[in-house]
Amino acid sequence: MDLLKRYKNIYDTNIILMYKGEVTFDLVTSIIETLDGRITELETDRLVKKKFYGAATECIQNLYHHMDEVADETNQIDTYDSKSGLLLVTARKKFYNIMTGNFIPNSKINVIQSKLDSINALDKDGLKKLYKEILYNGEFSDKGTAGLGFVEIARKTGQKLTYEFHQVNDEYSYFTFQIRVPREIEKKLAEAS
Repeated sequence: MDLLKRYKNIYDTNIILMYKGEVTFDLVTSIIETLDGRITELETDRLVKKKFYGAATECIQNLYHHMDEVADETNQIDTYDSKSGLLLVTARKKFYNIMTGNFIPNSKINVIQSKLDSINALDKDGLKKLYKEILYNGEFSDKGTAGLGFVEIARKTGQKLTYEFHQVNDEYSYFTFQIRVPREIEKKLAEAS
C-alpha cells in the first residue's frame, strides 16, 4: 500500500470535508463552523463564499432535519448506518461540490422527487415566487420546517438540484443529493455588464 500516493490523490481531489455518522444539532454547528473556516482559506471571492456558505448550511440542516432512523428488520442495513448521514464537500477549479446521503423510507420517494423536479423546472423568478409562497402560506412540519431548504439551495446556487434514490430493500432507499456552487460568479457578472 502506497500511503503517500493515496494522500496525494486525496489532496489533489481537494476534499474540504468528509463525514459519515450520526447527525446531531451540536455536530451541525461544528460542521458549519469548520466549513466557514475552510472556505475562508480557499476562496477569495466574497460572493462565492456567501453562496457556498448559504448552500452548505441548507444542505447540512436538511440532512439533520430529514434524516429518518431506519428500523430495517431484513438486516440489509446495519445499525450504525441506519443512524448515519453522509456529507462530502470538495473543491474543484470551477465549482464546489456538496453531496449528502441518508436512508429514507421508500414511501417518501415520490414526495421528495416531485418537490425536486418542480424546483428544477423553475427559472430564477419562479424560484423567488415559490419561495415567497411557501414562506407566507407554508405549513410547518412536525420537524419544524416548511420545506424551504431545497428552494433556498436552488436560489442560492443558481444550479439544478441533482439527486438519486438507490433502493436498498422493499422499505428503504439511499437518497443522495448533490449541488454545485460555481466559483466564477463575479467573473460572469462582470462579463455580462
